[in-house]
Amino acid sequence: MKRLVTTLFILYLCLSCIGGFGQGPTGSQPDDEFNIFLLAVGIAFFCIVIGATLVGSVVATLAMLALFGLVTAGILSAGILVGLYRKSITSGFKTVVAVTGCLSGILIGEIAFYLINRLYHLHLSGVSVLLIGGFCGLVGGLVLGLVLFLLIRIFLNYCRAKLSF
Repeated sequence: MKRLVTTLFILYLCLSCIGGFGQGPTGSQPDDEFNIFLLAVGIAFFCIVIGATLVGSVVATLAMLALFGLVTAGILSAGILVGLYRKSITSGFKTVVAVTGCLSGILIGEIAFYLINRLYHLHLSGVSVLLIGGFCGLVGGLVLGLVLFLLIRIFLNYCRAKLSF
């Protein structure tokens, strides 16, 4: 942050001093509207740069948090151990995708079945909602994880075929 503030301050000083080196009036009239247009374009450019930097920072932070969450849950270490045991990177990646799909499916299934219970007035107990939603989410997440793994494998094989010479 300190480097950014210093850089912006130096840039401001350079831009404010650059007007002192211009030539005097030679008979052409200054076009003030064009200068305002250039200022607007410059401001828009800097806003886009700052916005892209913020979006990139947010995406990188979310990726790091997701990776931290996977490491904390032990999913990555389980995938690495399965990969080492079977001597295959593919089986380790398949384990990571399947376990992640199962856990996220359980969470989404419970939330979805809770909302279904509330919207359609099924009058099920809280434990029943959690068990039914969790089981359906587990099965759905496992199927989704395996389908996602197959899609990733197909995509990587396609990319490998296109990039091979």
